[in-house]
Amino acid sequence: MKLRPLFAAFRLVLAGLRFAARGATHFSRRFPWTAATLGVSLACAILIAFFDMRLAHALRNNLPPETFGFFKVLTDIGLTGLWYVLAATMLLGARILAGFSSTIVRHDQFMNLARSAWFMILSMASSALLVQLIKFAFGRYRPRYLFDEGLYGFDPFGVHMAMYSFPSGHTQTVVAAMTALTLIYPRYNLLYILVAVLIGSSRALASIHYPSDVLMGAYVGFAVTMALRWLFERNGRSLRVDR
Repeated sequence: MKLRPLFAAFRLVLAGLRFAARGATHFSRRFPWTAATLGVSLACAILIAFFDMRLAHALRNNLPPETFGFFKVLTDIGLTGLWYVLAATMLLGARILAGFSSTIVRHDQFMNLARSAWFMILSMASSALLVQLIKFAFGRYRPRYLFDEGLYGFDPFGVHMAMYSFPSGHTQTVVAAMTALTLIYPRYNLLYILVAVLIGSSRALASIHYPSDVLMGAYVGFAVTMALRWLFERNGRSLRVDR
């Protein structure tokens, strides 16, 4: 007899969870980007509150020197400027080749490549601007200040931008670049994903960023690139160049 109230309470909680799940599913279908932004923000908040500091110390203290060195080299290879140089080379080369094209078809193909390269540059630059605004607003100290000075927290609207880590700008840039490349030349999608994952994760594994920095940086790079895709393709012109 005493178990009946317990079972009733359990059924009430289960019904509430089902109702919440249905509501969340309905909301995410109607507003997918809003739901994604809320979900990523919540995940970052949980990481910041409960896991980032512990993970940073664990990686710093337990990662073998050889592994740390590998990810440090990897993160240096993925410097932001590399992807801008790649996109600018695509843009300039396509415009030059379009000028020397002997047929209208070839000219249009190269001009479409130039347009796609411009899309890649804008994706990286606009998402980088958003990342800098978020960094300024939050002012989160980088992991090195935790290790050297015991600082773990925020300095909102500060002026020392080099001190701040949330979100990761390198992760944002490489994810924006790889997302753009999947839309421009999707033949090597698996390679693009691998590059984004390796370089993004290297920022945390090399103790330059916290995991939540990497997560938010990746989301900003992806979301802004997909928003720009809608703008570039709203007139029916595809960004793909491998057709």
